Amino acid sequence: MERRVRIDLAYDGTAYAGWQLQPNAKTVQGVVEEALSRLHGGGRVRVRGAGRTDSGAHARGQVGDVAVATRYDDAGLARALSRMLPGDVRPRRVLTVPEGFHAQHDAKSKTYRYLIDTSACGDPWRRRFALAFPHPLDEAAVDAALALLPGTRDWSGFAGSACTVTDRVRTVSEARRLAPGPGLCAFVFTADGFLTHMVRNLVGTLLAVGARTIAPERVTEVLATADRRRAGPTAPAHGLCLESVVYDAAYGGASGGAEPLW
Repeated sequence: MERRVRIDLAYDGTAYAGWQLQPNAKTVQGVVEEALSRLHGGGRVRVRGAGRTDSGAHARGQVGDVAVATRYDDAGLARALSRMLPGDVRPRRVLTVPEGFHAQHDAKSKTYRYLIDTSACGDPWRRRFALAFPHPLDEAAVDAALALLPGTRDWSGFAGSACTVTDRVRTVSEARRLAPGPGLCAFVFTADGFLTHMVRNLVGTLLAVGARTIAPERVTEVLATADRRRAGPTAPAHGLCLESVVYDAAYGGASGGAEPLW
């Protein structure tokens, strides 16, 4: 019998053109659907993801849902996927959920983490997952800018040109800077949803604030005017990671949970 399952995924997105299916491009959704279709008794399946990670971005707590007909129980399906998926895409959990579950629409919040290597020469072991930024950061200025971000507002000024949604009001509940280790800086953002390139545009703006090329108050101007031109550049995708997605307990609670690598 067919049932709906939730699949929590972690992946290194370096070799992929993002999560979303695209013609003539290798995507995370594509390789997951290919593996699941071989385990499904009724042909091709379609996986719905919690969010569309960009080309080259990563995830430790992506969530997908799909209807499957298979002889495997949840644990068995996770093991089968582990054997069939490439090594840079890993199932962290498979859980049978109510038929009405939707990985995107039922998400309560999402957390993204952006990692920056601030060491003088850069660490080659981090180059796939951290932006090399060998410049001093005015941490007080960055923290002042971060303090202006939490709240419910229209985020059009930090949306990418590819953003097509008309409702751009989101609630950001967390925006903070971490120092995970020597020569490392991380920005963490939690919200009920994010616009296209929103986190990467926020990071680019914060780095400009840290480099003292713009003032911390600029983030308020960008929000008030919805003028993307007033914000900083778009940070590269490879420093970005979808850390976790939160759901009600009836749907399995939060994804992620493992300690970050850095």
